[in-house]
Amino acid sequence: MPHADLVTQTARRIEQAILSGRLAAGDQLPSEREISSEMGVSRSVVREALGRLASLGLVRSVHGSGTRVEAPSGKPIAAGYQILLRRGEVRLADVAAVRLPLETAIAAEAARRRTDDHLVRLEAAQAALADRRASLEAHVKADLEFHAILAEATGNPLFGIVLTPIQELLIETRRRTVGRHGAALAHDHHARILDAGRAGAPVEAAEAMRAHLEANYQHLSE
Repeated sequence: MPHADLVTQTARRIEQAILSGRLAAGDQLPSEREISSEMGVSRSVVREALGRLASLGLVRSVHGSGTRVEAPSGKPIAAGYQILLRRGEVRLADVAAVRLPLETAIAAEAARRRTDDHLVRLEAAQAALADRRASLEAHVKADLEFHAILAEATGNPLFGIVLTPIQELLIETRRRTVGRHGAALAHDHHARILDAGRAGAPVEAAEAMRAHLEANYQHLSE
């Protein structure tokens, strides 16, 4: 069998062990020598297969510590988005066009399904955003956290999976908007979304989110 096919086959077998739960996040994989012996392939094949899985965010190799299974993450997707942006193939306007329907849907569903715990955590993010003594980075983190909690509150894990790389992609734009206009504006927008969520009003939550995102895009376009 050609070398490339052996790499693909080996990567798929390890990937299946991860996706099936036989290997969980944090578990250490056997050594390259052990995998090589078990699967009947060369160590170079194993090394390339692990490199491929690392590029997908499924494993992480640390010199001297072996290779461990990684928790699911949107980082590989975010990295792909960043490359597209740098090449000019995707504009911030394109990202905004995707974010608008995505996050309005998230806000509406979160208003329907949020728990008291979600409300407490959203209020904590709001308190951090309102802290005038906090740094710009702390305010940006609180802003990101608010949107992430809303996605979690929907009860649909796909919302978080899709939103996370977009969130990471827009960290720099958040620094610009919060740095230029202050955290108070984001706090006020979030307050309307939170009030609608607290009242269990999905239509109002979606409209509050729409106003928030449209204002953000307007600020970036100035």
